[in-house]
Amino acid sequence: MKLRSLLLAAAALLVATTAEAQAALVRTQLDSAVVLMRGQGFVPLDDAVTGTLGEGQDEEFEIDLEAGVTYMVVGVCDGGCSDLDLVLSDDDGEEIEADREMDDVPMLALENTRNVEAVLKVQMATCSSAQCHYGVRVFRSGGK
Repeated sequence: MKLRSLLLAAAALLVATTAEAQAALVRTQLDSAVVLMRGQGFVPLDDAVTGTLGEGQDEEFEIDLEAGVTYMVVGVCDGGCSDLDLVLSDDDGEEIEADREMDDVPMLALENTRNVEAVLKVQMATCSSAQCHYGVRVFRSGGK
């Protein structure tokens, strides 16, 4: 997929070891995702969520999803991360969509059929340092 290739290329260009540089790498990848997703008819839903997690840690965020809207969720992480996972669950705790593949650019695609307050879990599956930077952006297309 074009998005993965571009994000991986952006990552290769900005390999660095400082925390500031790793955070900048994540922001650059998220900016690239915005450009590519707009080209496919998607717009950012809200601001990107960024942070740091150690290997095996996770963080959860609430997302209000509207019926009749197609969503894409893109995750990225820094050079110390080799596996980031995303899991989207509904308000009853039922899994809607997940990307647990062994990659550092997880993506979820969802054609939503009902209004739901969902929970997005970001899981740092593999991180070679104490903390790895990550970023997540939700995009939408369609709906009202």
